[in-house]
Amino acid sequence: MRKWQGYYLSDHTAALKKQSKSEALVYPPLPLQDQAVIRAILLQAYAEGQTVTAQLNLQTPSGQMLPPIRGKVGGLTDSDVVNIADQNMAIGSIRHIELIPFAASTHQKNTPD
Repeated sequence: MRKWQGYYLSDHTAALKKQSKSEALVYPPLPLQDQAVIRAILLQAYAEGQTVTAQLNLQTPSGQMLPPIRGKVGGLTDSDVVNIADQNMAIGSIRHIELIPFAASTHQKNTPD
């Protein structure tokens, strides 16, 4: 039983340390983008299978911006909901979004010399 408790406590302590490190990061608010720009980027990312980074226009109780969400766009609905990295969110809650460029190696064609 003691082994289990010690194991549990060490895992719990490690999780708390990881959480406190992530909470210590400060995410400055990125420029507010127009909804038309956000929608265009979402549609492009969805059509091309690109990864995006999205900052929501939400803050923690202490006034800090939430960490950005990074992932592929899984889909968009007619009711203004988008799925990014398996998380559903209202398009109107997105403050800023950026396409993550493909690695240069994925764009290069293998041509014989």
